[in-house]
Amino acid sequence: MNEENFDSLMEKARQEGMLKEDEYHWKPESDKDSDYGGSDYTSSGPTTLRMLIEKTQVRDCEFIECCQQVGVIATSSVCSKCSVTMILVEVEDSLDGVEWRCSSCSVQRAVRQGTWFEDIRQVRLKDIILILYCWARNYPELLCQHEMDLIEPTPVVPLLYKKCHKLSSEYFSNEISSIGGTGEVVEIEEFSTPTGLHIIGGVERHNMKNVFFRVLPENWTRDDLVTAIADNIDTGTVLHFQNSTLLEILGDVGLKYLEVVWGLGVETSPDPDNPMVTSLWALFERLFQEKDYTQISIVEFLFRRRMEASKDPFLFLLSIISRLYTPS
Repeated sequence: MNEENFDSLMEKARQEGMLKEDEYHWKPESDKDSDYGGSDYTSSGPTTLRMLIEKTQVRDCEFIECCQQVGVIATSSVCSKCSVTMILVEVEDSLDGVEWRCSSCSVQRAVRQGTWFEDIRQVRLKDIILILYCWARNYPELLCQHEMDLIEPTPVVPLLYKKCHKLSSEYFSNEISSIGGTGEVVEIEEFSTPTGLHIIGGVERHNMKNVFFRVLPENWTRDDLVTAIADNIDTGTVLHFQNSTLLEILGDVGLKYLEVVWGLGVETSPDPDNPMVTSLWALFERLFQEKDYTQISIVEFLFRRRMEASKDPFLFLLSIISRLYTPS
């Protein structure tokens, strides 16, 4: 059993209508996916590495326009000194070939300033975009370093991979901090790893795309369990526990707190197992047994599944960068 089985199970769930398209599934604003790929090169299908490499061969100003179109570079800038709208000009000795310049007082501003890329100054933006493609396509870090020919002492690949790991956590914290909702039923389960790590998880009964996991602290208590559930499940949701031990741990006090403070109900009547949900839990349990997941790796695992469920994983990643780090 490996992570590929997850994709097979999710594909089966999709065919059975249990993976709903939701507001977090990014869609292009026009019939043209972006200047990175899409209809410029093919009538359908995701961005390929070949498409992206071709786009890095254009003039720097044209490449920046592509970055502006997907929202990772600002489309305008205002001079901090005289409040005049700045213009983009080509500058040969600039790392990215262009910069913002005020036509009134000649104040200059780097094109990356105020963006997610601001703290990465070692390589060109063109190289950064290619590295992001490698991460979106799950290239191992060493393979990406080799293909990009960026070996020490320029640790830009490890730096960008770490930023993407962090972005995964920020996505779930800021974009979909909770699952469920009024009338939704969320199945709750708990897993343990061979090393003694305890994991609490939840999945919407009728939309298996919406899943959460939380690693519980060592010697976890009822309060830790309540916090994990309340942090990840939206008001109005009905909870269903297959594991009666969790109900015993919560007790009347914990269940009352979830109901009164967080507006979460509990389904107490017997309910037949949903075969797909049961299969999902069994798969995750075996995955957790085979691989020593941490909270960070679980979040990245789920983030990658959400990327791969989109039309274009690479453009999905850029759209998340744009939404969480809107250029200023």
